[in-house]
Amino acid sequence: MKGTYDDIHKDLLRFACSIARHEQEAFDLMQDAWEKALHVKELSTWPYYKQKAWLYRVMKNALIDARRKQKRESSLSDFDEPVFIASGFSAFETTELLQALPTKQREIVFKRYWVGLSSNEIGAELNLPASTVRYQLAQAIQKLREQF
Repeated sequence: MKGTYDDIHKDLLRFACSIARHEQEAFDLMQDAWEKALHVKELSTWPYYKQKAWLYRVMKNALIDARRKQKRESSLSDFDEPVFIASGFSAFETTELLQALPTKQREIVFKRYWVGLSSNEIGAELNLPASTVRYQLAQAIQKLREQF
């Protein structure tokens, strides 16, 4: 790259700190930008201002991607799972209700509400995505509610 590393490093750090929430996030953005710069061979032939602009854009895009990922993951949290409360039923009656479910759904309901595992933990045990676990859980609860 044209210009010295120290010149561009100071500018990148200042920019990263201005868009990031905290210093460590800023350092992560800078690291991502430098890693991507290693894969663009013609970058060293560009003028200094274009190099800097490219690195700024890479950091900004990385931050946008990270924010979108955080938002997507938080919207798919375990708090969105339907709730099943078998109040008023004896253990025998609850067991009978669960027997009406397909095996996989019964296992998911049991692990979620009796063992207390999250959809991510259940998915890891059953080799399923957490979103599939939540879908199966919702289907099972709908079937259980229809039996009431």
